[in-house]
Amino acid sequence: MESNLTTPSPEWPSPAPASLLLVLGVVGNTLALTILCCSAKTHKWRPFYRFVCGLAITDGGGVFLSYPLVMVRYASNFQYDYPQAMCDYMAFILMFTILGSALIVCAMSLDRFLAILYPHVYNTPTKNRRAIIMILGIWIFSAFISSLHLMAGRRSLSFFPGSWCFLDFVHDTVVDRVLAFLYSLIGILILTTTAMLNMTVIVNVCRNIRQKRKKTKKKDVYIIGFLMLIVILFSTCITPLLINIFGHAVGTISGNGQFELVALRISVTNSIVDPWIYIVFRKSTVEFFQRKALKWGIVPRSLSSTDAPSSTKETSGTQESSHETSTI
Repeated sequence: MESNLTTPSPEWPSPAPASLLLVLGVVGNTLALTILCCSAKTHKWRPFYRFVCGLAITDGGGVFLSYPLVMVRYASNFQYDYPQAMCDYMAFILMFTILGSALIVCAMSLDRFLAILYPHVYNTPTKNRRAIIMILGIWIFSAFISSLHLMAGRRSLSFFPGSWCFLDFVHDTVVDRVLAFLYSLIGILILTTTAMLNMTVIVNVCRNIRQKRKKTKKKDVYIIGFLMLIVILFSTCITPLLINIFGHAVGTISGNGQFELVALRISVTNSIVDPWIYIVFRKSTVEFFQRKALKWGIVPRSLSSTDAPSSTKETSGTQESSHETSTI
């Protein structure tokens, strides 16, 4: 007599979240770079926009270079296991993307901090070259930290459900704990610095709003909202993974399961959110589409209030550098 008992198959996570992260990450950052290049005549590749470009390359490249491997694991119904070399590669890409993205966001916050609070220090002939050097330095530093565990002779670990690899922060060896503690501590310091820089700018702008004209006040209010959005979304996305790694390093968290997977996905979501914050929802981009809508007759001109007198731009020749400090 045949037994009706069968071994239940494991319930693997749905491939839908990973597929969405791949598609939206690549498409969003490609769109961001396209808009950035198309509006180059307007922003003239000032430092802030160079950081935006570096951010889009880091985020989009990280998703594009790592998530196709994730989809291979899902497509094989979790039968395919990554070779160690491939696992090390994926761990490096993910660690580099998360850390590099965080550092560039911090650099963008520092750029706004100096531009608004110290414009005379900020507005130098070498500011564009300085931004490029900072981006290259961030990439080099991120690559070094992301490969530190490999240089120390440690292996990357495949995490649940075997679809992603990262620095081994779940085992109790001293070296693994030290490396995990170092990576999470760097991330926490970056997060704290970014929040402090943005909050300082917000407080400064709030103090100066009463002394400015109505038009300038609107721009300042936009800056406040823009920076608050940066702090909230960036912190929300990157904090769960940093806390998870830090918790494993100090021994308050254990295990390798669903919580680690969700934390990684949330952190990668930052790579999707970034281009929409810094490009699509920026004020100049909204005004760009409003002008196009007016030109094509989609929106009646009577409903638009974005047209500014030409004399405003002409009389702001000497104020352009300071205008840059208050317009993102």
